[in-house]
Amino acid sequence: MSKRKKTMPLLKISLYILTAIFITISLPLAANAATHIIKTGDTLYDLSKQYNTTIEKIQNANSLKNHLIYPGQKLVIPETQQVKKQTSPPSQTEHKNPDQTVKVIYTVRQGDCLFLIARRHGTSIQAIMSASKLASELIQPGQILIIPTRSSSRPANTPVKPASLSSRGGSTFSARDILTLAASFLGTRYVYGGSGPHSFDCSGFVAYIYSSAGFNLPHNAAAQAALGAPVERDLLQPADLVFFSHYGSRGINHVGIYVGEDRFIHASVSEGVKYSSLSKAYYRQNYRGAKRLLTQ
Repeated sequence: MSKRKKTMPLLKISLYILTAIFITISLPLAANAATHIIKTGDTLYDLSKQYNTTIEKIQNANSLKNHLIYPGQKLVIPETQQVKKQTSPPSQTEHKNPDQTVKVIYTVRQGDCLFLIARRHGTSIQAIMSASKLASELIQPGQILIIPTRSSSRPANTPVKPASLSSRGGSTFSARDILTLAASFLGTRYVYGGSGPHSFDCSGFVAYIYSSAGFNLPHNAAAQAALGAPVERDLLQPADLVFFSHYGSRGINHVGIYVGEDRFIHASVSEGVKYSSLSKAYYRQNYRGAKRLLTQ
């Protein structure tokens, strides 16, 4: 009986020690992570810039297999120490930097979207929305925006001329950028002849997305199929273009952008911009090949 009494305090002490160790380990983890509730217009690209992390880290932390997120969804954001530094008061040397942030006035043009405007001016979508007091990413031609940018950045309203397919002008757009921009238009309605940003048809959607990477693609699926390097079905990579016929016809009638895991994003006649599976019977039976435009 006395031996049992001696054992009980030892078990309690061990339990206290284990609890203390668990709390000690957990506190730093909690301090280095944040919870973000998805709002309309959010993309993984924007969140990675906002929290100074990467899309891959956000996907891994939340077991995401693709870029698809939806309003109200809670994401765990693995923050870095640099994010915390951004909230601290600027140092004296930062004030002396001649490349300071200034606000410029920008008039929205036909075909503009906040993603491209932000990239063109070296800022973020959130910064433009905050400065311009926008409730959503919807903008209209002629609308006036306030853009926080660097004094040495490109002047507002300076046109960016898309390069042709044969002379891309050294675009730094990657497959990830292509897919992130494409995903930001999920749910956009289908309109025959639509070239964006408020409506698309299939080839208009692809042409609009690739124009951000410096490509001047024709607004026609068959004409797009004549460009780029052929890619075998089992060698598809993200951002490759995938082509389809219509119910067994020989011609090319539809196009989308491959995203990985046997899925592609496209402007569907019935549902607008959406993800679909290449394994779905209709697309599997009418698949007519793929082309690669980006240098992987």
